[in-house]
Order: sequence, then structure tokens, then C-alpha cells
Amino acid sequence: MSPEDPIVPLIEQMVVNAYPSTAPGAALLLVRQGEVLYRRGIGLANLEHQVPMMPYMPFCLASLTKPITATAVLMLVEAGRLALTDSLTDLLPDYPSGMAPITVEHLLTHTSGIPEFSEIPEWWAVHRQEVTVDQLIDLFKHHTHPFAPGTRWSYCNSGYILLGAIIEKVSGKSYRDFLDEHMFSPLGMMHTCYEPIPGRVIPGMVSGYTKTPDAYLHAEYFSTSHFFAAGGLVSTADDLARFCTALCTGNLLNAETLRRMWTPTRLPDGASTHYGCGWWVSTCQERPVMEHYGIRPGYANQLLVLPDDNILVIVLSNDDGNLNQTEHLAVEMAALALGNPYQPPARFPFSSDELSHFAGDYTTSEGKHLPVVYEAGQLVLQGTPEERFALQPLSPLEFFFPEIPESRLVFSQKKDRITGFLWSPRRGMPLHARKTE
Repeated sequence: MSPEDPIVPLIEQMVVNAYPSTAPGAALLLVRQGEVLYRRGIGLANLEHQVPMMPYMPFCLASLTKPITATAVLMLVEAGRLALTDSLTDLLPDYPSGMAPITVEHLLTHTSGIPEFSEIPEWWAVHRQEVTVDQLIDLFKHHTHPFAPGTRWSYCNSGYILLGAIIEKVSGKSYRDFLDEHMFSPLGMMHTCYEPIPGRVIPGMVSGYTKTPDAYLHAEYFSTSHFFAAGGLVSTADDLARFCTALCTGNLLNAETLRRMWTPTRLPDGASTHYGCGWWVSTCQERPVMEHYGIRPGYANQLLVLPDDNILVIVLSNDDGNLNQTEHLAVEMAALALGNPYQPPARFPFSSDELSHFAGDYTTSEGKHLPVVYEAGQLVLQGTPEERFALQPLSPLEFFFPEIPESRLVFSQKKDRITGFLWSPRRGMPLHARKTE
């Protein structure tokens, strides 16, 4: 740490407020201009044995694996062994052809139209069993594609499972060995590994937990073989910093490839997906941010890179209900490092009856339900079971998210009736939803 930096006490207070010393906690790292401003473990790495969290401990990365997988794919592209325009069925001939050719670029950018395997009922019947990569792909490859490649954006773990298979096919090495030889060993990422060896002991590994109203529970067991190249890596905050530094300084990809990786894809109607190749492209206080989150049973992680400002923020948590909190802390730390902390906007005065007027069930055109509930004197948007967002009014129809700066929710109204909303998240594409009776 740099105790002389005035932002350090501010960050420390936020962190201490966020993580009780007797509960699951987090490893946090803030680096600016190559200097470590804040490095901290807080809370417990293991509740049963009351093991304190240390900043060097390894976590399951979940989807923080995706930037690393995408980098491996682009290394093969730079080596001339793969092209972004290569067809999935040419690379993996056993994969059935769909409405139109699916390319490597479609897989990297979540625009493939391939169904999400974790939403397929058959997967839930086998999620505790060890599977091979081919068996995992067999679970989703014959299911109907919800849209034609390149026409829409939908977050898709299945696509990154396929990218892992492509890495293995093109390189002639296992996913594990390719990453070890071309990334982890050269960069000194000595505490990073591909996880799924059943029963493997990883020294210092942080235990993952799920909070219930009554107690903390061990996270639900999933065979880690199902996460593969979409979420199967284990690493530390320090090793992730090594990876991000190498990426930003040209030690993994050249400048042109990195530019492509960090350029958001556009759909045929011109709309930005706000996602490049393995990274969300967002902002913090109007400064460019490349980021990803990782959520799986027991873990909730956040990674932010501000390339123009040479700032890196990592928050790894072993409480899977803390995704909002990890994002909030990471963004607030980045804003402090920029010298431009967020100031909470003034709250528009609403009575309880007026607030409850907005509550109801809202549905997107894709059929996703986004309930808005009124509880304990405020509105809450239910994004997913893991994501609940408090809403505070800015104006008669616009609300902000106290936990997630720069996100906005604007309701639409016809006469005196609320008809829907437009959700503009800090990260990702806007969502339109209509209110259902």
C-alpha cells in the first residue's frame, strides 16, 4: 500500500464497511501507473477454520476466465494459425451447421446465436458429473439457435466452451498446457491454473460461500469440468495484475490486435453491444474502461482496466451474493484513482404510495422478466437471482442505482399509468421492458 496517498484511507473505510471481519471477504488490488496503491485481504477465506483472507490467496475466477481465453485465441490469430472469419464447422466438423456460418469472431463477441448451455434443462441433470469437452458440447450443439449469427448479442458461455475446444484443436495442446506454456509460465503467473482436476488440492485456495437469511452455506457443488474455457481458471489478484500489465504493454498481443479486442461490436442496426472480444467496454467518470465480472457458486469477482490512465482494479470475493458490491467497490476505487470520486445525486422526494406505483412485473421483448418490487421503503429491480439493484428517484420518472454509479432506469408513462422502462446499465446494452398486468 501507499499510506501517504490520500485516497488510501477512503478506500480502506469503504472496504471495512463492506466486509465484516467474521464473514466471507475479498482480496482487493489497485494499481496506478505501475504503483500498488492498495492491496488488501479482508474477512475470512474459510469460515470453518476462521482463516483470515490474504491478498495473495487464489480464487475461482468464474468468467474472469473469458479475457484470458480470448487472449489465447487472438494469440493463435496473430500466429497465423486461426482467423476471426474461420467457420466453427470448419474448425470443429462435428458441430452442426446452423442458419448461417458461425465464425470465431461471433463466439468471441457473444453474437453467435448458440444457446446458453446453463439454461438447458438436460444440463442441470448432469452438472455435478465430470464431463469431457465433447460431452459438454453435445449438451447444447443440437438445440435450436435463438437468432442468426451476428444479428443480436446474448451472453453465451457455450461460445467460450467452443473457443476452448478450438484452442485445443488448432494448437494440438490441451487448453491447460497451451495457457501454461504461452501465458502463465512466461508471465510468472505461478498461482494460476486450469481448475478441473477432481480432488486437486490448491494451496491456500479460498472457500466459496452462499449466504441465506439464517447462515452462510458452502456453495452448491458443480463439477468444474463444466466451466472449462468459459470459467474454469483459478488465480490470484497479483497474477491477474501480471496478465493485465502484459496485455496493456504489448507482451501478449500487438497493438492492432489489442485495439480489435477492446473495440465493441456493432449489430446490423448500428447499435453497440458494448462488448469486444472477451471484455466489456464501458466508462468510469467518462474515461474508457475494459472490464469483466465473474460469478459462480461461492464467488463474485470484478476486474477493471483503464488503459488510457494506466489504472487496474481487481476485487475477488468468496460470497456469491456480493456481485453488486464487488462492482461498486471496483468502480468507486477507479474513480478515486482518477481523482474524480462519484458524488451521489440528490434524491427526488417521493412518498411511499408514489414509489409503489412503479412496482410490478416488467418483461423484455426476449421474454426476460425484470420485476420491480417495493420493499422497506424503496424500489428494488430484480435482475437475476444474484443481482438485486436498489433504485432511488432522480426525477418523476428517472431513477439511479446507488450501488452502481452511471446506471439509470427511466420509466415510460401513458396518462397516469406506468407502461415500461428503459434500463441503461453502466455496462452492457440498454434494455427495454414493458409492464405486464
